[in-house]
Amino acid sequence: MFIIEALHPEGWRPQGSFQQEYWAYLEAQTRCCSDGRNFRIIDSRSHQVVSLVNTSSCRLSPAIR
Repeated sequence: MFIIEALHPEGWRPQGSFQQEYWAYLEAQTRCCSDGRNFRIIDSRSHQVVSLVNTSSCRLSPAIR
């Protein structure tokens, strides 16, 4: 299980979980690009952070540029 956490002023808060890392990353990226918060993904088995997601992962569509 991969847990999504968002960084709030009070610290990291759980935001959801997915069985596959890919879907957890996509959800974290979508939320990050929507609200501008930093997110991290944690592997619940190893308790290791496997990914950090920030607004640098948000890109404009080529048609918008």
